[in-house]
Amino acid sequence: MNQYLSILLCFLGIGLFAQPNNDSLNIKKLIHYPFSEWIDTNVFPLGADIWGYSDSSSGEEYAIVGNKNGVLIANITSSNQIGNTYWYSGSPSIWRDIKTFGHYAYVVHDVPSGSNPVYDGLMIIDLDSLSILKHKNIKIPVPRHNGQVDTMARAHNLWIDDSGILYAFGSNVGVGGALLFDLSIDPWNPVYKGIYNNHAFHDGFSRNDTLYGAALYSGVVAVDFTLKTNPQLIRTWPTPGNFCHNTWLSDDNNFLFTTDEISDGYISAYDISDLNNVNELFRHRVQPNTSLIPHNTHVLGSKLITSYYTFGLHVLDVEFPELPVLSGYYDTSPSSGGGFNGAWGAYPYLPSGRILVSDRQEGLFVLEPEYTDVSRLHIQLGHVDLSSGGNIKYGNASGKDFVFFKNKGDTLYADDNGVVIYGSLGTTVDTIVYPFTGASGIQIFDSLVVTLGSGIYPHDTLIASVFSKREEITLDPFEVVSSNEKWILKRSSFYDQGISIRILDINGREIYKGIWNDNLDKFIQTPKAAGFYILSYKIKDAGEGSIRLFRN
Repeated sequence: MNQYLSILLCFLGIGLFAQPNNDSLNIKKLIHYPFSEWIDTNVFPLGADIWGYSDSSSGEEYAIVGNKNGVLIANITSSNQIGNTYWYSGSPSIWRDIKTFGHYAYVVHDVPSGSNPVYDGLMIIDLDSLSILKHKNIKIPVPRHNGQVDTMARAHNLWIDDSGILYAFGSNVGVGGALLFDLSIDPWNPVYKGIYNNHAFHDGFSRNDTLYGAALYSGVVAVDFTLKTNPQLIRTWPTPGNFCHNTWLSDDNNFLFTTDEISDGYISAYDISDLNNVNELFRHRVQPNTSLIPHNTHVLGSKLITSYYTFGLHVLDVEFPELPVLSGYYDTSPSSGGGFNGAWGAYPYLPSGRILVSDRQEGLFVLEPEYTDVSRLHIQLGHVDLSSGGNIKYGNASGKDFVFFKNKGDTLYADDNGVVIYGSLGTTVDTIVYPFTGASGIQIFDSLVVTLGSGIYPHDTLIASVFSKREEITLDPFEVVSSNEKWILKRSSFYDQGISIRILDINGREIYKGIWNDNLDKFIQTPKAAGFYILSYKIKDAGEGSIRLFRN
């Protein structure tokens, strides 16, 4: 006998890890500023990283965009056009990274290109003096333990924490670890404070004197910088693609997000609330097996904002990091698939809420997101198995666990542990049906009403009680062909015994009961009401099973 559980769900919230099929979702373009319109017509059209700045006195907002030949600062306060622009030339390099502290922007570049490369060191731009282009390039001395003095001539990336400590990563000094400079006393004249030289870093994120370095093949490297002159390694751990490109910390410091900059690479999340026991929470690919490459990810409250090369801007809702939901995207690039064209960086922290994106070939985009509510559902399916002393076994007794929506018709399959996970955008009111295929004697018909919305994440457990044990049939003894008026049951030669048949609607009402004793096709009139039905069958001394039916 087969019974089922029904659950009434009210969803506020695209399916978990859903596959996008349009150019945008919940994000619209306000401004596109291509390279052909930039102030310097000789700019080589190859963009790099991007940052943003808001003038606290005027409220005006700016995009600070790295380029192979320098830095563009553009007033993007208007919702539909670029205002004043300012160009700062720099040594040619395809890598240029920017961060701000106060009213200053700090810019680094990696290995310069050309036959006679020029190294800029650290470029500092006074954002209060844009009209006169006040800036300077400095090569800061770095004393070493051997008594010699190096000079930071280049760096791959940088980070500035809330206390004004600038971390320069992948520089020409030592192995390319982290160089520390203090900006808090005089932002125009940084002061060297220390070095971590045991791992080479590509990027990193620091808060509360703890650095989470992206060390590529060495994974995540956590370092304690409480004593700047004597940093201490806390621990390391690998990322899924073994190429940790960037890291970003959640606002509550409990979760770390990373990207692997490789073909089909992952965005990953880790619970780091206890650094002695780091746990991976998820690994996400926006379109698996398409060779897409994630680049840089950023945390904005409960959202994870990622620049995704040829895919563009990508937004995950990570309010509950163990169950991320894709909530928005915008494709900036005509390219597709693998490769390093397209979106390099994204900046989501302007007071206006707009997001800045730098596309390597297409230039600057100013986008407006709509952060909609999302919902999540986690259902653990299982049954009571008296043959093992009444223990709960997770998963269906037949090993074919699934639930389905009564109205929508979508089937949600459980994993090997009997867990069903679902994420959604928009509003859905539906009933989830659990057609448990257990042993005979199941005496359970239950329902659980849950309301799913922003801030609510239930961990539901649905248990079917099995009071006697009977073997399940692993091969259905017939197939069902549907028409608008009849279900046609075609007998296989595998079983020749009589088959007892019952058909239930999803409310548990019996609409058909009969015995099939011959080998001829059996015709059963379909009900008038469209929807899903459960056909349960039992063969004497052989077993039982169920088949899901649908009436159009």
